Amino acid sequence: MNKLQPILTNYSQFYRHIIASCVVLILVLSGVGCSLLKRGKEPVSTQPIPLTPVIWFSPSVTTAEMPYHDGCGEVRSLSLTHALVTSVPRKLAGVFTGVAAQSHADEPIASDGVVEVGVGVRRIELAVPKQTPGTYPAKVTVGIEMVFLAREGTLLFNKKFEGTGLGMVMVGEQPCQVEGLEAIVQDAIDSATNGLAQQIGQSAQILEYSAQRDTWVPVASRPRSSVEPSAAGLITSLPTVMEATEKPPQVVSSTTGSPAQLSFRAIIRDENGDLFLQPDESLTINIEVKNEGLGEAKDVMVIVEGKTDLAALFPSEVHLGMLQSGEIKRTSMTQRVTAAQEALHGELTLNLRTTSPVTSVPPPKVFSFGVKPRGINPALVPNVDNLPNSLAAFHQPKAIIISIGIGTFRDEQMPAVKYARHDAEVMAEYLRIIGGVPGERIRILLDRQALERDMEDVFEQWLRKWADRETVVYIFFAGRALVDGGTGAISLVPHDGTLSEAKQQLYPLARLQEALSRLPIRRAILMFDVSMDPSPGAGLADIPSPAWESPVSEVRKDVEMWMVGNRSLQEADPYDEGKHGLFTYHLLRGLQGLADVDRDGTVIAGELCTYARGQAALVAREQFGNKQDALCLPATGRGGMVRIHPLARGHNQKPGPIQKPPHLPADSSVAGPNPILIGP
Repeated sequence: MNKLQPILTNYSQFYRHIIASCVVLILVLSGVGCSLLKRGKEPVSTQPIPLTPVIWFSPSVTTAEMPYHDGCGEVRSLSLTHALVTSVPRKLAGVFTGVAAQSHADEPIASDGVVEVGVGVRRIELAVPKQTPGTYPAKVTVGIEMVFLAREGTLLFNKKFEGTGLGMVMVGEQPCQVEGLEAIVQDAIDSATNGLAQQIGQSAQILEYSAQRDTWVPVASRPRSSVEPSAAGLITSLPTVMEATEKPPQVVSSTTGSPAQLSFRAIIRDENGDLFLQPDESLTINIEVKNEGLGEAKDVMVIVEGKTDLAALFPSEVHLGMLQSGEIKRTSMTQRVTAAQEALHGELTLNLRTTSPVTSVPPPKVFSFGVKPRGINPALVPNVDNLPNSLAAFHQPKAIIISIGIGTFRDEQMPAVKYARHDAEVMAEYLRIIGGVPGERIRILLDRQALERDMEDVFEQWLRKWADRETVVYIFFAGRALVDGGTGAISLVPHDGTLSEAKQQLYPLARLQEALSRLPIRRAILMFDVSMDPSPGAGLADIPSPAWESPVSEVRKDVEMWMVGNRSLQEADPYDEGKHGLFTYHLLRGLQGLADVDRDGTVIAGELCTYARGQAALVAREQFGNKQDALCLPATGRGGMVRIHPLARGHNQKPGPIQKPPHLPADSSVAGPNPILIGP
């Protein structure tokens, strides 16, 4: 036994060394693992972006619910609103120096930009046996869309992110009640918002935008805040963007001899929003001046100077009078552009002046303009029937295309619509190639194939069979529509439609809206190039405007985008040079990539409609001498997430960098390459 004692002692020491080494190794590995996990949750940058944007929650957020089956097999709904409106501002407060929240769109002249938030995919994967208490695994997926708009409306960021939450739920003695699901939903929402917040923090366009902030607004000390609004507060009463600057701070009196500190902002807009000045088009300048100093500013004025004939449009001096400490004054001017014989390039420069001493002189605001001459050379009109090789952009196997073109009618009294059939054929082919849509998911109705019963079948029967939650529906209609003399309600005219009051064969637009509202679809993009006629017997003097907008339009603004080439009671112009309807021609040009206004490589729905509307208005005015007013629903600033739905690949070349004139200060506000730019 004594001989064995040293051996046992040695073995005991040996195992002690092994156990100690294992413990140390485990601690090291666990420390490394924890540090890696922590690093995964760290923000991309510890320095917040020096902006204070406003958050707009779309109706898809304020009405968001997720259905699931409880322990009794009944369908229940779980509201997401509170979790969303608390998580999003909290995450973004770590990205920016501050955030504010509001529930409706307002002109962001007094903010640093807007973050629009919408909800997409919502899914709960949970299987609970009926009336069986226990714990069960659950998986929640929530998709969130975020868009960052510069204060003049330029799209700087557009991303979607799906967050996932995993956990266990419990069904207790009350077998119908499922407990613990809310925490898993919160994890999914936090995951999505955290991912989007990191991407926003890394966005080169937003970082570049913030870096130029000193050139368009004075740098003010803004405390970093963490905003956590309640769901009820967001839905019932939220501050608008303008309220932050409407009320000057409470100052008892101006300090005698203290200098003023003036800053000013300016926004310039053209009438049709196509980024060019056209003959007879109106041009509006909005100016906001603020006194941020302790002293008053007397005889404040804005000096307007310019090159070419642009300066002659506006008075050389705009007098604002006296500004007390903390006071804000605003003014606007609108003038009409005269016709030019040749293409021009000009500039407008706005300078702020006062007779009172100031701490510093605000830099001038310089805006560059492109002015188009009257008339277009027909030989330069591109042929949109030659589809570009680069048209294919997305893979949308679940998309649906319905393209209808009705140019002739059974009723000989019904005027024909030139190019309607050809419009529908070419538009269907564009959409098919862009999205790679399978042939069985495409319906094309032309002339005699587009009877009333055919339209009823395709919209109310066939469409319903193919649609699901991932479906994007594209609907194009070229032809005629009638407007009810009493209500303004619109009805599409099928091939067998007639002007006879006794025997009208029409398809009401309200039926199409109702059919779409019943479908579990992701998006619907609708395009109309129609001539509008009054219903038989209606007096032209008393007939109301065509009712394209309805209460449904506001409710569905995150789902449905309506592009209407002619909102008024008139004929839609044919475009003989382009061999298409005027509005359709420019829709096709936009889908070729020209509508990519912000040059980010993608044409989104809002860009396409704005481009086609502006171009159609230009050609109608210059070549036909009339006005064709198109309509985009939802309109800009209404918060509709469908406006950012990608439609095609962009093909606008990015302009090269513009060198600042050497005589200007480094912080001068010089406009970029766009013809119409919105300055600070």
